[in-house]
Amino acid sequence: MINESRQRFRYIVADFLSTGMAVLLFNVVRYYDLPAAYTGFASLTSFLCSPILIVGQILFPTVMLLIYYLSGYYTHVYVKSRTSEFSTTLITAVIGTLLMIFATLLNDLTNDRIHDYNLFLILLGLLFAVVYLPRLAITSRTARLIAQRRICFNTLIVGYSSAPDLYTRQINGIEPSTAICPVALIDSDNHAETLADIDTALPAFDIDNIAEVCHSMHIERLIVIPHPDGWEHTLETVHRLLPLSLSIYIAAGSLPVYLFRSRLMNLTAEPFIDISRNNLPASTINIKRAFDVVASSLLLAVSAIPILILALAVRINSDGPAFYRQRRVGLHGRQFDIIKLRSMINKAEPDGNPQLSHPDDHRVTGIGRILRKYRLDELPQLINVLRGDMSIVGPRPERPHYAAMLLERDPAYALIHCVRPGLTSLGMVKYGYASDVEQMLERLKYDLLYLENISVTTDLKIILHTAHTVLSGKGV
Repeated sequence: MINESRQRFRYIVADFLSTGMAVLLFNVVRYYDLPAAYTGFASLTSFLCSPILIVGQILFPTVMLLIYYLSGYYTHVYVKSRTSEFSTTLITAVIGTLLMIFATLLNDLTNDRIHDYNLFLILLGLLFAVVYLPRLAITSRTARLIAQRRICFNTLIVGYSSAPDLYTRQINGIEPSTAICPVALIDSDNHAETLADIDTALPAFDIDNIAEVCHSMHIERLIVIPHPDGWEHTLETVHRLLPLSLSIYIAAGSLPVYLFRSRLMNLTAEPFIDISRNNLPASTINIKRAFDVVASSLLLAVSAIPILILALAVRINSDGPAFYRQRRVGLHGRQFDIIKLRSMINKAEPDGNPQLSHPDDHRVTGIGRILRKYRLDELPQLINVLRGDMSIVGPRPERPHYAAMLLERDPAYALIHCVRPGLTSLGMVKYGYASDVEQMLERLKYDLLYLENISVTTDLKIILHTAHTVLSGKGV
């Protein structure tokens, strides 16, 4: 079993020490580059031991670790692209140089522009070279261990007993450079005993038992063989695998053209695409999550008192609790409890059967109509965002009952679960609330469109549109 935490720790320690070394070397250059009268220090030792430099020697590498994290460098720590590693290190070095300039070096500027530019280039060169070389050493060593099969991901091959020959073909198409090590076969048809004659020397299990298999065999990757009867059947299998929270790979050539174009490939002898993840770069994913944490924390701090006042109004207006929880389907198909201010009468579904709301719903209370009009009932969902159940922007999370119905009507719904659901969404902005399954299917088109165009810019546009909707009272 691969220990990603240990590998990530290696990179973090190497980055912290190498960044600190780059800063130390640059401070040495600064001392000898500037006149002693200007620096105000009699010796290099006294300069380096000055309180402000000591604080910077500790603080700057710490800040750079945050930048390295946001760049996505620590997301995938085993199978790395040398080109991406080079470019990411260079970009973060540029950012670090700019931070250093604005934080500490403005006072060192002279009237000689060429001299100042040279100083900046020295800092950039040190931040890049001193950090990149240890990274390259760790990455190169890891690549050698992967090629020697000393590092590999325990992987299940998910296929169909109705097409047993596809198992062997898929296994033969896996290159050692992917670090994928097949350890067992999974039959989506639940007839694993019929796979005993396949020449793979791997045990076979039914898909109904896959959770136990993943736990006992320490599975870290899944490869899904495309269903012979078409992509929709493959998506049904993918949907069953998403709650396992494992990377799900599928051969690129079997995907629909629109999906193939929208996801970055991991090039091997046979191109694989991780169908369980969105098409965002790791840097954008980390920035998006960082924004969610900061924004939800600030908004909760600002809206805490208004939420309490609204909760009191809900209790006064009708019997029952001010808040209510409702099961929704989120990232990778995992279910969670969404938190909202109650806008309907207590026990609005007495028989337990899910019922969609509509504009003239008699179950909505007087205060509830105001809450819905300005979407104030959704403010407590900021707690869901803060703890990672949701994002500020993402597809609309549905209840398990309706999620199953949507999947049956449109298997592409399974793709929604590759990202965190959102407090607001493109579907809510462009379509709004849905009163029946047909309307939910129409709104689904916008959520799928969001997956194709997901970006920080798109999120900001949706947030602005949502703010306009809330302020104008067009929430219903």
